[in-house]
Amino acid sequence: MNVKDPQKIIRSLVQKYAKKHQNVIYAEKLFIINAIIGGLFNGVDYRQVDKKILADYGYLIDRYLKDEVDISWKDGKLHVEELASDESNGA
Repeated sequence: MNVKDPQKIIRSLVQKYAKKHQNVIYAEKLFIINAIIGGLFNGVDYRQVDKKILADYGYLIDRYLKDEVDISWKDGKLHVEELASDESNGA
């Protein structure tokens, strides 16, 4: 796995997921994602971060962007909640 610079990761996510209306940028989920990525790379050369951990968090972020899970911070810790899919609700 080739590890990217965290700033490049954030820039690519902003380009893909941020919405702009007039002079306002809407990027609600990107604030949480930025905090996660910032925490992973805080004070560490990005090439030294464990690739398994990166893959796990990448998978989590992907699921968050697909609305499969909700991510929040509680007492300084990441909290992940599974969201019910439409299929499980009989829709």
